[in-house]
Amino acid sequence: MFDCCLKMRFTLLSILPTLLGILILHWAKSQSPKFTQSSWNLLPNVVVVNVDGSLVQHPLTCLGSFNREEEGWRRDNDWVWRRDGEEDEEILWMMGGEEKKKGNSFLVNLEERTGGGIFTCHSLDKTLLKNTTVLVKHLDEEKRILEGSTRTGFMKCLTRNYQGEFHCSWKFTPTRFGTVMFVKVARGLSDAENISCSVDASGQQWTCSSLSGQSDIMCSVNSSGLGVSCVDRQYCPYAEETDRITLTIYMRTNYLLEEYSKRFYISEIVKPDNVYIKEVNSSTIEWSYPVSWNRPISYFPLSFQVKEIEGRKCKNGCTCDSPYTEVHTTESSQWSVKAKVTVCVRAQDALCDSPWSDWTEYRLSNKGNKRGRQEKKKKKKKKKKKNVSQ
Repeated sequence: MFDCCLKMRFTLLSILPTLLGILILHWAKSQSPKFTQSSWNLLPNVVVVNVDGSLVQHPLTCLGSFNREEEGWRRDNDWVWRRDGEEDEEILWMMGGEEKKKGNSFLVNLEERTGGGIFTCHSLDKTLLKNTTVLVKHLDEEKRILEGSTRTGFMKCLTRNYQGEFHCSWKFTPTRFGTVMFVKVARGLSDAENISCSVDASGQQWTCSSLSGQSDIMCSVNSSGLGVSCVDRQYCPYAEETDRITLTIYMRTNYLLEEYSKRFYISEIVKPDNVYIKEVNSSTIEWSYPVSWNRPISYFPLSFQVKEIEGRKCKNGCTCDSPYTEVHTTESSQWSVKAKVTVCVRAQDALCDSPWSDWTEYRLSNKGNKRGRQEKKKKKKKKKKKNVSQ
């Protein structure tokens, strides 16, 4: 009796997963599609679907528009949604070269950050009628493609002068490499909402203009894919900036899309090129403004930091910070140099708290000191000969 009960219990346990699977499948088939509530066109034939993590369906149609009121949808064993009567429609849907279903409509299953792809519809003789790329954009703030954080930012933007040009760069996370899908840039929040952007045939150069005509900026994606170089064609270096530039990059990896934005004034990101240092005499050096810096310098003044490093006690050059270094700030372009001291100079816009330039290192030549040492040696030799002769 005990063995019989044990055998029945074992049999029930063994078929339980199968029964559970049948119940789940029956439940799935009985469900109605949960259509996405938010989607938009990024480019022609490229649809972005906003998802929140739950399983949803995005409808595609081959011909005409989709009717969300249509009934009779069912999800079959292959998890593909089908509708009663559509098998008679002479349209075939494919994904990745694999036939999926017949009918004018196709419901794409999307969950978390997956489900996107390239979906094509064909006539029964396989003639292409339409192709659509579906990208998934998750609504949470967690980013997966670029390194950084919401606190530190994901893009670094710099310019070397006030000519309206700027460059923004980024780094990919170790596990992902992205592609720029869309660039949107405008000066002023109101213009950012009413901006029209177009891309050239290469897909790498973008031009964004506002309807008001107040913003006209062109950006080119670098060949490395690690940045964009832009120019604000309405920028005037002699006028005060009243609105920040808003740059938005839409980055894609596989069929996941992420949005990255940065806002700034040109004056906040200006970083001068290196200064040029030359020797005036044995104890004085002077430096000149970078060639790329705006003129006149009376209107675009620079302030300078001078770092003095004693002897050779610091192996890191100008990046050295130790008791053997002194840092001074000056508006002058000349500096008196002590013997056996390495001098480093960098520049910053005197009127803005913007980034400092990189350091320029200079070590005064020892020609004067060498000549003095040679004269002392000669005097010693003469004195020695005189003593010998006596």
